[in-house]
Amino acid sequence: MSYKAGTTVIVTKDDVNHVGVVLDQFSLRKQTMYDVLLENRSVITMLNTSNNNNIYINRTLTRNLCETGEITTTIPYKHLVENNLLPEFKS
Repeated sequence: MSYKAGTTVIVTKDDVNHVGVVLDQFSLRKQTMYDVLLENRSVITMLNTSNNNNIYINRTLTRNLCETGEITTTIPYKHLVENNLLPEFKS
C-alpha cells in the first residue's frame, strides 16, 4: 500500500509513535519513500514502511487507527497547500 500526499500516518521513531501527514511520495532504488510532517511541526524525510529502521511509517497502526478514522491529524494540510505554507525541506 502506498500513501498519497495529505494522508494521515503513524510514524514510529525509537519505539515512540507520532501522528503525521504525508507531504511527498517518491521512489529511490526501487523503494517507495515518503516525506512526513509530524504534528510537532518537524519534517522527517526519506521514510519507508520497513520496521527494520529506527524511524518508519507503522503500517499496522496506520491501518488500524488512521484508516478507520479513529485518529486524524491536527495539521491543516489543505490550508497549508492552498496558501503555500508547507515547510521547505530537501529529501
